[in-house]
Amino acid sequence: MSGAPAVLVVANTSDPDAGYVGERFAARGLAKVRLWREDELPRDVPSGTSVVLLLGSEWSVAHPVFPAVLEAECALVRSAGEAGVPVLGLCYGAQVLARAYGGRVSVAPNPEVGLVSVETLDEAQVPSGPWWAFHSDVIELPPQARLIARNGCGVQAFAVPGALGVQFHPEVRPAIFTEWLERLPSMAATTGSSVPDLVELAVRREADARAAAYALVDDFIERFSVSLPPEPA
Repeated sequence: MSGAPAVLVVANTSDPDAGYVGERFAARGLAKVRLWREDELPRDVPSGTSVVLLLGSEWSVAHPVFPAVLEAECALVRSAGEAGVPVLGLCYGAQVLARAYGGRVSVAPNPEVGLVSVETLDEAQVPSGPWWAFHSDVIELPPQARLIARNGCGVQAFAVPGALGVQFHPEVRPAIFTEWLERLPSMAATTGSSVPDLVELAVRREADARAAAYALVDDFIERFSVSLPPEPA
């Protein structure tokens, strides 16, 4: 990797959209380079990477679909930490981050789908929400992790040196959320709301969700000293 500072996006081919989070990194001047989990992942972070962004997935760290892929992604995360490259993990990405540093992931008693609020210990870093959620997992924090937010489902945000993981989905646009609901109807059924009602709510809250995601990314950039390109003279 060479040229402009870049955000390295690690994603499944079925879930490639970094949504509002990707939008904000781009607006701050970071080019995008993508790695697919279904391909062979490098175990060392490429040169020129300013931040590693781990996207969500219908996979779960609790029961790895491809254990070797999970271990390669964990190695990539640890390599980024050793190189001083900040990491931001979203939902499954947060689970990978936890696993990489010695945490565990288990299956939640009930899925968490829709808008959720969190009890935050740092409103500036991770506001109380509401945030969009779509998962059925519980994170057990790594030994060196700092809890930032939780709710009745468990850990919702945590930090390890040089990295932030959030179990919710700050990136999710209405189109992404709609596709998840249609792809995984059993998850949608747990909400007690119809898919059209959930989609209508996502559309209605689009501006708020974008603003919250942008604020989270901006704080992440400043807090973790993400390397950005120089501003034009």
